Amino acid sequence: LDLNSFYRNIDSWKSTKLVVVGDTILDQYTLCDPIGMSAEAPVIVIKEIESRNFIGGAAIVASHVKSLGANCTFISVTGDDDVSKFASKELKKNHITTDMVIDYSRPTTYKTRFTVEHQKLCRVSRLNESSVSEEIEGEIIRKIHRAASHVDGIIISDFGYGCVTDAVLSAVLDVSKKYNLLLFGDVQCSSQ
Repeated sequence: LDLNSFYRNIDSWKSTKLVVVGDTILDQYTLCDPIGMSAEAPVIVIKEIESRNFIGGAAIVASHVKSLGANCTFISVTGDDDVSKFASKELKKNHITTDMVIDYSRPTTYKTRFTVEHQKLCRVSRLNESSVSEEIEGEIIRKIHRAASHVDGIIISDFGYGCVTDAVLSAVLDVSKKYNLLLFGDVQCSSQ
């Protein structure tokens, strides 16, 4: 691969249109200072210094696709909460088209990591690992069908938090055959 060919390949991303389907996650990193040991239990006492929020999961995959120059539509499920609003705002700031389904029965996946001197002490997660309801699943599938006719490919980014179901995967396979789309998979396995 010569340098000119390399640049042409990178330039072709500008006309590429991809859909990312998967779990929205907000990753919060809370930087702390150790204070000492607790008198009540054998645990470290820490003082919070600063917290920083970042989009994660399939949302960061969509952000990376956009940063490479492609046009990106992100289809996901979130709760009706401040975490969802933060993720939508960040995605919009990154010029990513979002087509979210709000599920009022579940929170947007949110993970807080407490760190001291770059060492993770613990992680607290607020999440629902069950698959979305058939109604929500149907909304996701309708959005995939609507987007499929004007894109080049679909990325499934499954973190195991219920957005990507068997029916959603089946719909993605159907539209990929119908419109001759490229398919990409990003499956994350958790140690939980």
